[in-house]
Amino acid sequence: MRDPLTDCPYNKVYKNLKEFSQNGENFCKQVTSVLQQRANLEISYAKGLQKLASKLSKALQNTRKSCVSSAWAWASEGMKSTADLHQKLGKAIELEAIKPTYQVLNVQEKKRKSLDNEVEKTANLVISNWNQQIKAKKKLMVSTKKHEALFQLVESSKQSMTEKEKRKLLNKLTKSTEKLEKEDENYYQKNMAGYSTRLKWENTLENCYQSILELEKERIQLLCNNLNQYSQHISLFGQTLTTCHTQIHCAISKIDIEKDIQAVMEETAILSTENKSEFLLTDYFEEDPNSAMDKERRKSLLKPKLLRLQRDIEKASKDKEGLERMLKTYSSTSSFSDAKSQKDTAALMDENNLKLDLLEANSYKLSSMLAELEQRPQPSHPCSNSIFRWREKEHTHSYVKISRPFLMKRLENIVSKASSGGQSNPGSSTPAPGAAQLSSRLCKALYSFQARQDDELNLEKERKLLRKRVKGRLKNHLRMMPKKK
Repeated sequence: MRDPLTDCPYNKVYKNLKEFSQNGENFCKQVTSVLQQRANLEISYAKGLQKLASKLSKALQNTRKSCVSSAWAWASEGMKSTADLHQKLGKAIELEAIKPTYQVLNVQEKKRKSLDNEVEKTANLVISNWNQQIKAKKKLMVSTKKHEALFQLVESSKQSMTEKEKRKLLNKLTKSTEKLEKEDENYYQKNMAGYSTRLKWENTLENCYQSILELEKERIQLLCNNLNQYSQHISLFGQTLTTCHTQIHCAISKIDIEKDIQAVMEETAILSTENKSEFLLTDYFEEDPNSAMDKERRKSLLKPKLLRLQRDIEKASKDKEGLERMLKTYSSTSSFSDAKSQKDTAALMDENNLKLDLLEANSYKLSSMLAELEQRPQPSHPCSNSIFRWREKEHTHSYVKISRPFLMKRLENIVSKASSGGQSNPGSSTPAPGAAQLSSRLCKALYSFQARQDDELNLEKERKLLRKRVKGRLKNHLRMMPKKK
């Protein structure tokens, strides 16, 4: 059956507008969804930024006040301000764009459904009238055909029928005529009603078209307003953010890094003279006075150990002189070395000084024990008051306390002494007890000694005077035992 609505221009225009409006509504919903996600993102970012700002503030509470910490405090405040901006932007998008848009879309959806229902209702009336006209027409055609056949029968049978039969056919023809008139009137009225129904449907389409057009105008105006508000918020956001950045930039530009470094140096300065380190000394069985070992045997076993210490002290002293000369050369000739070479040499010098201190402390301890065994006066040495002992079960342990400023301070002192050109010996370079200084003095040999290295002398236990000439400036002192009583 033919559809009476298909080719109607009003219907086509209304459907096109309806499709356009549906696309616009979908776009508006998608934009609103994007704005909602943007608002959620802004609020979520604001919360995260607030947490970071709080962490930074807590960290600053435990930090010494300085230019740098003050600048970071401004950075923390900037984070808080930025978090507030993002929070306000997210809330503004929700309240000024998303919520009104959803409200308008809900109202428009209800109106659109009402309009669609009205159009559908009038369209159904048109279709119903169309079908009723077709049905009434078919019924009228059938009745007319039957009436005409009856009329022809009456006309052709007038001469051959009796009066009774004639009256019967005439009554039947009369009833058929009345029925035909009713159906004709019914068909006519339905046909006339079709015009009014059609006009009502078309008017409804036109009115609904105008209504939907107004809804589209309202939706477009809503999107435009949302864009204007969004632009205003973004513009204010950028201006406020720029202000925060300007404050942070001003705080950073006022940083006095040298002042902060100087304050740190002053606060962390430590008196180097108060720093002492403990080192274990060598303890031998021969030193134990309670041992069952014979005195003479103890003495004979201690002397080689003491000689070994003296050899190592001589070698360390020569190394010290060489390093001092090297540092002096570095300090006097800047083009000859770089800072790293000077620092490395100073570190070697510091290591050698410590080694010399420990060797002399061990030598003093053994010399004291040997003097006690030989019943001689105890030797003197600056480290005598720095050597301590403690008993642990069956053993006695010895240790020495040596002044050890922090490495940086020690290296500065070493380089400073080399730069000044002085050969001042630190506490570690004090001569070992029982040894004689032999730069240009006469010495007595207390016992025989066979040289083992090229820079050593052969000594004989005779009251002969020996002179040792130091080769260049690298020759140091020779340590010797005190005279046996």
